[in-house]
Amino acid sequence: MNQITFITITIVGLTFASFTRADDAVNEHGQRTVILKELPMPPADLAPWLQRGDVTFMIGGQRPSVVDPSRSTGALGRDFDAETQFRLSYSFKSRCLWDWAENAAARRLAIGVRFDRLQLAVEHRVWLREMPDSSHFWDSPLVRHELDHVRLSSDPRLKTLFVKAVDKRDRIELTLDQSASLITSATRRLTNSSFGNRSLLNHLSGTDAQPWMDAVVQEEFDKIVQLVEIRYQELDRQTEHGRQPIPNTGELREWLTE
Repeated sequence: MNQITFITITIVGLTFASFTRADDAVNEHGQRTVILKELPMPPADLAPWLQRGDVTFMIGGQRPSVVDPSRSTGALGRDFDAETQFRLSYSFKSRCLWDWAENAAARRLAIGVRFDRLQLAVEHRVWLREMPDSSHFWDSPLVRHELDHVRLSSDPRLKTLFVKAVDKRDRIELTLDQSASLITSATRRLTNSSFGNRSLLNHLSGTDAQPWMDAVVQEEFDKIVQLVEIRYQELDRQTEHGRQPIPNTGELREWLTE
């Protein structure tokens, strides 16, 4: 019987810097954070998204996409009064079973995979050039528009899409070149093993399979990130960066409606 291996993988990106009070410390980029508990209670239509999206508000200083252009979600070279950046991350557990893609004579390997406990997490930095009136913070059209961005990237349907896409990738077939070095390693282990009658496939491990499983999940994850970026751009295009209302019909309205 071929060996089944269990693997747990967690992928995380860069951690956002931590800050103190909005009217106290300023970070190296001149930005300060808003202490949410010092604002009025957010309205019922926004409160769930603030929690689900793990939102941090930053005020003043340099625009985040100028500080780190590689993480920009807006248009470079343009001057805006606000900007939202999202960071998605994922984690998963997996089980794998090595097999031959066709037969042993073909010398091409395959990996049967079951991905478990796929998780998709998100956090946001919402940057505002100036602090709105705190007593009407949640009524600010600028704040409302940026939180529409948060709603797009916090949509739980993204996880559903991600899980379905990854689950379909339950068999990974390697090329001859990709298989060759693995077969060589497994053959060496088999030769050195006291269980000489065991299959070569039993000498391939989850560690051997990990790069291929990582690549599959990463590929589907990248598609989700690209989808969010497209939706961000479409929100700004259709609303002229918050200056116009969201259309009552169409895909954008559907994306913003659970």
